[in-house]
Amino acid sequence: MKHTTQVAPAFASLCFFTSAAYGQATSAVAQQQPPPSARRQISCSMTLSPNLGMAASGPTAPYSAVRESSAVQTLSDGTHISHKPTSEKIYRDSQGRTRTELSFCRGIADTPDAVVIEIHDPVSGYADILDEQNHVAHRYAQQARQPAIRPATTAETIPPQPALKTVIPRQNTAAPNSTTESLGAQTMEGVLVEGTKTTMIIPEGSQDNDRPITVVNERWISPDLDITILSKDNNPRYGEITTRLTNIDVSNPVLSLFQPPPDYKIVDETEPTTLKYTRN
Repeated sequence: MKHTTQVAPAFASLCFFTSAAYGQATSAVAQQQPPPSARRQISCSMTLSPNLGMAASGPTAPYSAVRESSAVQTLSDGTHISHKPTSEKIYRDSQGRTRTELSFCRGIADTPDAVVIEIHDPVSGYADILDEQNHVAHRYAQQARQPAIRPATTAETIPPQPALKTVIPRQNTAAPNSTTESLGAQTMEGVLVEGTKTTMIIPEGSQDNDRPITVVNERWISPDLDITILSKDNNPRYGEITTRLTNIDVSNPVLSLFQPPPDYKIVDETEPTTLKYTRN
């Protein structure tokens, strides 16, 4: 069975979404009020580290796209809260290299150049976080993923088995009931996709809920690119989150996108990196 790779943010986002496994990040945003006639001063910072397990070397289908995410939360009185949408540029070449560009001065207008760039190069074995304002590449070594090798089992290597214990199931621990249906195939952004919808019903009382909770997840996946083009997650506890890829280009991105510029200083790192952006 073919495993589907869902592109996740290469680094932690400042928005409220939970991820994947894409790194961990914290942020601080400060603004100074300038005189009415002067342009305001802006300072932003972010602490992050790359997700060193996100890239795998080997032939892959290349593409570039813009990933857009939005969320709408509905309160019990019917009020809708629409969180500010986010977007990032993503690239992948035919050798599995990836690049993600994300703005980290979110919520502050007129800061298009405040961008953090993360590059994963499984061919060279490094991941880089680029500081564009200071021309520094913070470099991390990626660990090679080796398959686990188990020793052969013989009569002498079998450990004594513990006595079996009787487990009494707890009350109100019924497992959620999940069903998946096919939504067929169609074309999105010029790419053939196949859709599925999974409905999960959390039984009454299993999470201290006084009535069943219905969670619906919709996925549209490109079998050629092996990525998710559109996802919709509707959970009454958190709201509806929609993530989609737009402006998809299936040509191979140029190699220079996956390398630090020649004038950048390369600094080897093992701990999270703090990036700062300042505009006077």
